[in-house]
Amino acid sequence: MEIIYVPWSKAIEYCYRLASMILDDGVEFDSIIAVSRGGLIPARIVSDVLGVDELIVIRSRLWGTGTRVSNEPETFFHEEINLGNKRVLIVDEVVDTGATLTKLTRIVNDLGALSIKTAVLHYKKTSSIIPDYYVEKVENWAWIYYPWSLSETLYALAKNRGGDLFGNAVSILKEVNAVELYLDPLRILESIKRYSKTGDRAR
Repeated sequence: MEIIYVPWSKAIEYCYRLASMILDDGVEFDSIIAVSRGGLIPARIVSDVLGVDELIVIRSRLWGTGTRVSNEPETFFHEEINLGNKRVLIVDEVVDTGATLTKLTRIVNDLGALSIKTAVLHYKKTSSIIPDYYVEKVENWAWIYYPWSLSETLYALAKNRGGDLFGNAVSILKEVNAVELYLDPLRILESIKRYSKTGDRAR
């Protein structure tokens, strides 16, 4: 299985490239929806660059730690939202199957949005839909390892290998040439230990 490791500097660069792309398109938005948890940081940066104050968080759960947890994404609203006659941009980190963006687009449309566009950092060709904006196209399926899910992703990858969880975790960090780590090795191991205690945690 191919793993694409994205360090913080590259991830932030991608966020600003995405924001610049949308800015250059000249389209204006009234609301931005951040798909929690993966889309939180990209959406915050995009909202800042576009000057959109209304940033709404919707939690979507299709995958747990490396395991699909349902046939269709489960969605949770953190607040009551009003999208009637608004121009809405939905932002996530990656589109994999397309299930999450498809469902959220349907929900936003049902809430009366005037227009809807979607934006991600990585568009995988395995997706059933093509986002309106994306930074990179991933031709062959790969596990994209973002820095804001350091422990969660590491736990999932290590668990999938079977055997020694912590030994696997150390090996994976070496294999992907992990850089810009802001936790020391002992704290990283302590962090993934929490995932092993709680089992499958949602994204």
